[in-house]
Amino acid sequence: MSEASDQLGLNFTQHRQLAAMRGMARIPLSDLRDQSSTDLTALYADVQDGQALIPGLKMGVGALIVQRWDPAYAANGWTLYGAELTLDMGHPFGSIFYRNDEDGRVLRVGVKWHPPVQQLEFPALHPTKPELTSDCTAEEVAAVVLDARSRIGTLVAVNAQIGSFVATEESENAILDASGLGLERLSEDDPRLAGRDAPRQPRPGGGGVDE
Repeated sequence: MSEASDQLGLNFTQHRQLAAMRGMARIPLSDLRDQSSTDLTALYADVQDGQALIPGLKMGVGALIVQRWDPAYAANGWTLYGAELTLDMGHPFGSIFYRNDEDGRVLRVGVKWHPPVQQLEFPALHPTKPELTSDCTAEEVAAVVLDARSRIGTLVAVNAQIGSFVATEESENAILDASGLGLERLSEDDPRLAGRDAPRQPRPGGGGVDE
């Protein structure tokens, strides 16, 4: 053990973790930029039925300004104190935990993608059991679920915005096509848009539509 780490008061496990970290090779992110596969044939060969390959992805600009979560959607009288979340094939999945400020009741809001109806669901659940909550009013559930929806909505939007900066035009087209939005893009001065309300076109990269 080094003298410096002893002065930090680290325990044995922390000493081992620190030593392992020191022994890891460090690779600058700059070395990974603009490094694309020279042989896409092998990648295309691995694409299975129901999957789509998104080529042309690049490292981003290094920083990006995004919209923060709006606390106006916070549930009054409830405090967010924990979350167990992951992305399952791009869809948020897991739980968000809230505690009532007055009596300490805990409400767990599930986050899952429901394939048949193609939307995120936020069931209000018992803190530890796989069942719906039974000690919260409908008004409390509605407020906390809205809180959770607003946070997850921000998370999804930020991920989509970051993705639009990582994507090149080639990958944007592939993303739209994989999302079932591979429509013809029309310029603002296209004569087909004149004098009528035209269908809104997909926004490149983000999977949304132009207003």
